[in-house]
Amino acid sequence: MADRLAFPWARTYDADQLAAFIEDLWGAASGDDDLATLDAIEKAVTYHRPADVPCPLSDRELEILTEVASGETRDSAARNLGISVESVRGRCPQIFARLGARNAPHAVAIAMRHGWIDDARVPELTDLPTRIAQGPMGWHLIYQARAAEMRKQPGMTVELGPYGSQNGARGAARRIRKGQFRPFRPAGAFDARQVRTDGGQWIVRASYTATPTSTEKAAS
Repeated sequence: MADRLAFPWARTYDADQLAAFIEDLWGAASGDDDLATLDAIEKAVTYHRPADVPCPLSDRELEILTEVASGETRDSAARNLGISVESVRGRCPQIFARLGARNAPHAVAIAMRHGWIDDARVPELTDLPTRIAQGPMGWHLIYQARAAEMRKQPGMTVELGPYGSQNGARGAARRIRKGQFRPFRPAGAFDARQVRTDGGQWIVRASYTATPTSTEKAAS
């Protein structure tokens, strides 16, 4: 049976890792039935698949990249590390080249994916911009942050999205209501509906009700 499993490596994950992987697959599959959705699923699988890849960066370069990941500027990173600003500026292009990254955020994402830098210093969800990049793990972070906001203020309406299509928004709303995304459990604790904005984009408007309906209880 093991040789027929699509994700045999996922069976070694702990509960949190497995939940994050499944949530990302749900988010990736919430688009249209097209190649873009398939690409999103492929990226989600690639993101979570374990890989024992040696880090191409030196210890100093990893220190610099960790400073960048924690939100430091090149000047403040240099002060924290006790090196010159010129040294930081000179090493950044080398870091990007060795990782095959386009820029600093891309380099941080690559390093975090492979576990090369400590994510303990990365800003908490409450410090992230309102608009988080929507890709593998992107929806997971968005849902965590928005669910936390709604739990603090029951009844407050929060917008999620935009989604790629009406079907994508409808599917996301249904899964939120059913508690199929971990941040929105238990089933029925959140209300969610797809809405088309004046600009033509599809979003989900959700709120925390804290009172699961009998229908949702039965569905769960």
